[in-house]
Amino acid sequence: MNLIADWNGVDPRKAKTEIVRFNHRLAETGLFTDEALARLIDETPREEVTICTMQPCPPADVRWIAGNAKDLDGAALIEAAKRGRLWVSPRNAMTKHPTYRKVFDQLMGEFGKAAGMRILSADASVLISSADMGIFFHVDPAETMLWHIRGTKTLLVYPPREDIVTEQALEAILLKETLSDLPWRPDMEKEAVAVTLKGGEAVSWPIHSPHRVLNGADLNVSMSVEFSTPRSMLTNGVFYTNGILRRRLGMNPQTRGTPGVLKPAYWAAARAIKALAPPKTNVERAHVRMFDVDLSAPWCIRWRRGCEPSADWNKAA
Repeated sequence: MNLIADWNGVDPRKAKTEIVRFNHRLAETGLFTDEALARLIDETPREEVTICTMQPCPPADVRWIAGNAKDLDGAALIEAAKRGRLWVSPRNAMTKHPTYRKVFDQLMGEFGKAAGMRILSADASVLISSADMGIFFHVDPAETMLWHIRGTKTLLVYPPREDIVTEQALEAILLKETLSDLPWRPDMEKEAVAVTLKGGEAVSWPIHSPHRVLNGADLNVSMSVEFSTPRSMLTNGVFYTNGILRRRLGMNPQTRGTPGVLKPAYWAAARAIKALAPPKTNVERAHVRMFDVDLSAPWCIRWRRGCEPSADWNKAA
């Protein structure tokens, strides 16, 4: 069985430069039912399962809050996601779990062949999230796409222009000075392209396009994919090298206008710099856990002492 059902009449090669929506059959694998997801959570080391919450219908600039659920099994976490306000994600599950890995390898093979992309590496997380949850405004350094399996979800994609995502912001992310967060302004919303997904639909978008996500009024199950191609590898090499030049030599390089013929040299320089002088700062660290999942608590969230949210937490945006 092919996992990509059809491309909605769109040339899949446009996935390199445009927002492209297509249809898939991941639900038919049986790996994303409640029972299968509960087993996946149980078979994933708990430290590799992200558990968080956020304000309902979260504004673009409101971040998520990390929590814990060490005493609950997978079935209880699925129930909590149905009843509460939670985001549960077995990270890297599509590549670390052998059963899911077989499916992931097939779908990336189909996608790469159809889109005319040579995929150098790829990873994916399974996302299980409650109604009205979301993800804040951010940008991923890798090529990214979302395969939606259950529920309704709206993705808002913003153009990767300098006034939306600056070169310095991308450099900081690649140099691990910041996470994927970006400054957001209300005037950016007129630039957003909204893509509403139902189960069985997927979407890809151009590299370095900022985006955010809002769930509908139901449980959502999705797969978030990050992958690398020769194009993204070379492009990120330029950003990384120019970030070093800007910070250490006081230069003011322009990355987006770099001729393609020069990009391999920048990539080679980036590799050498990473090997010889890795960044001194690294923000990729654990978030403080502020709540525990508790099926008897309101929204299945038991706040830890001193971590209660502000009074507007329950207000929708």
